[in-house]
Amino acid sequence: MTRKELIIKAKLSSNDIFIFQITYLIRQWYAWLLILTFLISIGNIAYRLSVGELSEVPPQSWFFSLVMLFFLFLLISSSKKSAKNKIVNEEKTYRISEEYFMMETESTTQRVFWRDFVKYILTERFVYLFVSNNSAHLVPLNALSNDEKNFLIQIIQSRVKTQQRSSFSTVVICLVLLLLTIGLVQYFNN
Repeated sequence: MTRKELIIKAKLSSNDIFIFQITYLIRQWYAWLLILTFLISIGNIAYRLSVGELSEVPPQSWFFSLVMLFFLFLLISSSKKSAKNKIVNEEKTYRISEEYFMMETESTTQRVFWRDFVKYILTERFVYLFVSNNSAHLVPLNALSNDEKNFLIQIIQSRVKTQQRSSFSTVVICLVLLLLTIGLVQYFNN
């Protein structure tokens, strides 16, 4: 089945924006290092609490835990703040053809040729089309029929780069940073 244009109407919620931020974040290598450090710190605090030695918790564990909780707070508050943005709140009409992607709202119209997208991420609920490394259009998939989804995915996969997966060198850098972090925590514990 060949189509010339697909039209999708959508309204985003703060939850949709939060899911986008989390989806993007977990695909970054440094996020996993931060999460691991946070889990180690929380585990250390929980262990010391269980054995009645809360005063023996190293300052680094408190620091990493508080920084990560603050980061989570910022993530949640920024998604709520983004949801209050007029353009984000407006109902969007996405017009998708083989030549371009267009988003129309009451206050703006953006037309982007497929070659101008930096990358995309495809999930069960959304397609995230990145116009830069940190800015993306969120296109919901839940209102589309299977034929429409297939049409959209076929266009995107044939015309837009996908997000690069971690290479071996990135994994090695992550492991070195992890070992350095563990070494620093051990050094300051003594």
